[in-house]
Amino acid sequence: MSAESEPSWKVADIAGSEVETEKGERIGRLKDVLPTGANDVFVVERGRQEILVPALKSVVLSISAEEKKIVVRMPEGLEEIYAPKNPKERLA
Repeated sequence: MSAESEPSWKVADIAGSEVETEKGERIGRLKDVLPTGANDVFVVERGRQEILVPALKSVVLSISAEEKKIVVRMPEGLEEIYAPKNPKERLA
């Protein structure tokens, strides 16, 4: 999750997991995990769109490899970046 600690999961175990907010709103499906110098980044696929979610303890609230489910608290402003300009373009 962060450079401070090693994750207790492997990418192969959580790939394809449903990603949702703590309010139960679906964000998409985990496509990949990108390693970076500071922290990993989850690549979440929603329709034809990819949403990049930082894999930080403050963002990722739970990961269940068995249930293929990840619950996140989206950082303020992140959802707005990926929101379509035209409501008819929503791909979720």
